[in-house]
Amino acid sequence: MYKKYFIALFMSASFIYAQVSNYITDVRISQAIENSPVNITANLASSDNISSMEIAYRQFGKNEFNIREMEIKGNSAYADIDGESVQSPYIEYYIIIYLKDGSTETYPEGALDGTPPLQVTVQAQSEKDKDILVLSPAPGEKLTPENFLVSLSFMKASDKIDIKKTKLFLNNEDVTSNALVAGDLIILGSANIELKPGYYTLKAEIYDNEGNIYHTIVRNIQVISSERMAQLENQFKYRGNIRAETRAENISESSAQYSNVNATINASYGVLNVDGKLYVTSEEKSYLQPYNRFSLKIEGGEIFELHLGDTYPVFPSLILNGKRVRGISGEINLGIFNIQTSFGEITRGVEGKLIETYQKENAPLGSNVILIDELKYGNSYGRVELGTFKREIFSIRPSFGRGENFQLGFSYLHGKDDPGSIEFGTRPKENAVFGADLMFALDNKNITFNSQVAFSMSNNDISAGEIDDARIDSVFGPGKSIDVDPDQIRTIRDILGNFITVNEYIGPLNPQEFASLAAGTNLSINYFYNTLKASYIYRGNDFQSFGQNYLRTDIRGFNISDRLRLLDNQLFLSLSLEKLEDNLQNTKIATTNFDNISTSISYFPRINFPRITLSYNLYKKNNGIDVYDTLYNRYMINDKTNRISLGVSYNFDLYVRNSVSFTIVNQKREDETLFNNDLTYNSISFSVNSFWSRNLTSLIQILFNSTELQNATYDYVSFLGRVKYKMLEDRLQLAFSYNPSFGDYKRHYVELLADYNLIANLFVGLQARFFHYPGKYTNSITGLSARFSF
Repeated sequence: MYKKYFIALFMSASFIYAQVSNYITDVRISQAIENSPVNITANLASSDNISSMEIAYRQFGKNEFNIREMEIKGNSAYADIDGESVQSPYIEYYIIIYLKDGSTETYPEGALDGTPPLQVTVQAQSEKDKDILVLSPAPGEKLTPENFLVSLSFMKASDKIDIKKTKLFLNNEDVTSNALVAGDLIILGSANIELKPGYYTLKAEIYDNEGNIYHTIVRNIQVISSERMAQLENQFKYRGNIRAETRAENISESSAQYSNVNATINASYGVLNVDGKLYVTSEEKSYLQPYNRFSLKIEGGEIFELHLGDTYPVFPSLILNGKRVRGISGEINLGIFNIQTSFGEITRGVEGKLIETYQKENAPLGSNVILIDELKYGNSYGRVELGTFKREIFSIRPSFGRGENFQLGFSYLHGKDDPGSIEFGTRPKENAVFGADLMFALDNKNITFNSQVAFSMSNNDISAGEIDDARIDSVFGPGKSIDVDPDQIRTIRDILGNFITVNEYIGPLNPQEFASLAAGTNLSINYFYNTLKASYIYRGNDFQSFGQNYLRTDIRGFNISDRLRLLDNQLFLSLSLEKLEDNLQNTKIATTNFDNISTSISYFPRINFPRITLSYNLYKKNNGIDVYDTLYNRYMINDKTNRISLGVSYNFDLYVRNSVSFTIVNQKREDETLFNNDLTYNSISFSVNSFWSRNLTSLIQILFNSTELQNATYDYVSFLGRVKYKMLEDRLQLAFSYNPSFGDYKRHYVELLADYNLIANLFVGLQARFFHYPGKYTNSITGLSARFSF
């Protein structure tokens, strides 16, 4: 019987991405639903050598990745992908890991060199969500075991639905027999089921008259004790959580001890709501960028928000988006008129180091040889390890309209390095950006138009201050260092000096060439089972915003995509065409053209059948330089990448509830240049999640990876087995993981976790991780944590 069961699991299984990494053990992603934010958590083997982390992600059919900073807390890193970027059929991502020694790694390994990014299937929104109404519980509503009530209304549902065939699941446990069908209602209440406080996932499978699945509804439910509910029903409500951790790491024969405290609190009084967060760690050092985090958010209904501390303000993407600001942010929304602002530090001043001093006559040339205080150090020049200036920004955006069907906004951002924040630094910078954005929607948002434009000015060295008339005459003009009319520079100084320091290092000096202009336009039309989208971008090579470090510049072009919904929203056909080019201001030897085609077929049946997504991508780059051009052929770009991927997932009952997935990826890059950077990549992965009982779950993952680059191969196989078990009336939770890798990457990873509810609201946890590299060394991480909720 067990042999038969194993074969059935294997034949039905599907695969998910599971990658090996020296720093990331696994990545967990929240459910991806179209237009809803997605949370990504990367669990780290060790954060000791990591300086910072970023996540790069893009929508289906796009060539450009958006990049956001990840927040590192203990042995985990977090990031959110905004709902606007979460569009079906999938999003792609990879993680960039910056190490303290200056080197960089990615997850998956080789993502910057051509290894395919990871894919997350995005569940498309269905019109059927409007047919079956969840009357109870309301979104965010908390229930007690005594007043637990789930109520589904089929009043607006199609005649094709057979209400009595509906199946209900709580945390994958079938509770259909506990439900009551009353006319157009299905009710599951406390009289029929006994629940304990905790978090539950409700899934309702709705069937048609033929016995096929018509639709599936998933809702998250929180059940709390009656005592807790009584507290919450007071006019003043509060709740909080404090977690303290200490861990010992033995990595590559070196040892270190870390401690951190993470606290959150929420309080409300009427429409006033307050959220506070605090993270303090022993990894905080004055010579590094901040690891500690603290924030306080105060909300007054939909009227205003005030943020203090570390925040991530969201302005139009050309202005400020995804950047951590330590200071004050807020907004007032009055409908007709709104205003949003942010002020604070985005880079902490970190002092450099003096290595050697010189007299003026024997000082060597070098970017790290600078003027120093001769009275203090005996010589006037020094070779230094350059520090980082403190950088602050101020941004403001007044807007008109609620943003539901219309909004017009104007943005201004000013950023500046503080030259006095450190002693050993060079070339402090300043930046100013002006922008405008427009949004309008028609016919219940079936037609949506968004557009934004921004112009930037940057000064790459403000150390000498604003330029005076004598310096203008000595630097600008015919035969001088810069052949620009001096009177024109005086006019620019007098006008722009109100916004930015004006000297010979300011740019652009040629605004007529649109070098520092950026713009983007998007149009979406949703009719006749088609979602048609068109976009255009233009970003000059000199455009810069201190609030958006990751924007790709020197690029323009368009993207057109269409998604067709067939078979009653079960079959989705997607096609995207993108054409881009660089060298907008003729600053390069040749112009590179980027031509990209993406297609996808997704089948999400409502019958007992696997969900399937098949996609194909073609990426081409060519700058027109011939391989036989002996003068310029080393700058030649001419490559083509074909990628095909298949993803299958399936939920089925075979003795127990199982969720399986299968993924296969094949990518081949053909490089026609002198470097011949051809690449062939193949990946097959398999995953089985089994829910043996309410207390016991298991996960099995297998990954095969093969990469060939310039006739060098890199092959490995990775296996992951994980078991979770609850006991002692759910007070003790145990987890065990084993993750060996074989082939060109050899590693054995073992993890033991225990979480025990010591007394009411107090939990203690134990974690032990072991990494064994055959023939090399064994690393270990052990930690103890305590968590208290109130």
